[in-house]
Formats: sequence, C-alpha cells, structure tokens
Amino acid sequence: MGFINRIKKAFSSKSEEEEVGEEEFHDPYQETMAEAFVERQQSVIDDAMNELESSVQKAKSEIAPKAASEYDVGEVEVLELLSEDEDREDHSEMNVIEHLSVEEIGGHLDSARIEGDLPKEIKF
Repeated sequence: MGFINRIKKAFSSKSEEEEVGEEEFHDPYQETMAEAFVERQQSVIDDAMNELESSVQKAKSEIAPKAASEYDVGEVEVLELLSEDEDREDHSEMNVIEHLSVEEIGGHLDSARIEGDLPKEIKF
C-alpha cells in the first residue's frame, strides 16, 4: 500500500491529514468471561480426577461367547488332547443337511415381498 499512497500523494493537490491511530478496543466483559472459562475448565478437570480416584469402580462385564452344548466338551487337559487311545467324537459333520434336489427345499420364498421394488415391470 505504500507505493499506491505515494502515487496518490504525487497526483493529489490536497494534503491529506495523517491517519490518527485508533485506540485499541478493550472489552469490559473479557475478564469475567476469562474467569468463567477457567472455572468451567477446572470443574471438568475436578470431575475427571474424582472419577479416576473413586474407590468404587464400575466393573464392566464382558459377555463371554457361548458355545453350543453339543459341540462344547468343556474343560480339557492337554494330555487328553495328545493321547491317541480314546475315541474322539468328530464334530465337523454335525448338523449338516444334504439336499438331493432343489424340489425338496420347496418354494418358501415364492410369497416373499421385495421391499422398495416396483410392483410391476416398467417398459421404456
């Protein structure tokens, strides 16, 4: 802006008065707002510290996965797993259903309603 101001001064006949420095604005509520902010921050910090220091801690109960009873043998010792003397039950083929044809399954989805689809075919 200095270059532009020099050009204006060179071509203008009037002498412009120099700008008077503006006084800095002082907000009268700034101190009270700063104190209120500090109090809010301190209350948040105090609440967090009280929660951390409290002797009664809430125990989070983790949901243990439940195995199907027919697949779960329960507690097993390592030696039992390594021994080859006992007959072991094979669970890999349990609850397997074989369908020889599609007709056996039936048309249970024939009456199913498709949500969000148009009821009739649209031709363009």
